[in-house]
Amino acid sequence: MKKITLQYTGQLANVAGRSGEMVEVEEGTPLGELVAKVAGEHGTKFSDLVIDKQSGKLHRSLMVVFEGEQADGDLDSLSLDEVENVMLMTPIAGG
Repeated sequence: MKKITLQYTGQLANVAGRSGEMVEVEEGTPLGELVAKVAGEHGTKFSDLVIDKQSGKLHRSLMVVFEGEQADGDLDSLSLDEVENVMLMTPIAGG
């Protein structure tokens, strides 16, 4: 098992009731599985912010940061093998 530190900002932190948590995953677990796992634990509002209902994949608007660097590519299949810290951020609106 591998430990990942998850950090949440903005709406995700409000819905989760915390700014982060430590989760354990199997080696080789992709990001999409990790986010689906925590979404299931935090309920519908959290899930709606991170998972697209139509595709079942991570929202394209979700920003993911691995070790301080923005992740890109197919977020669902990104490997967590070399990652210990993941930040999830939803879009920020303002005016």
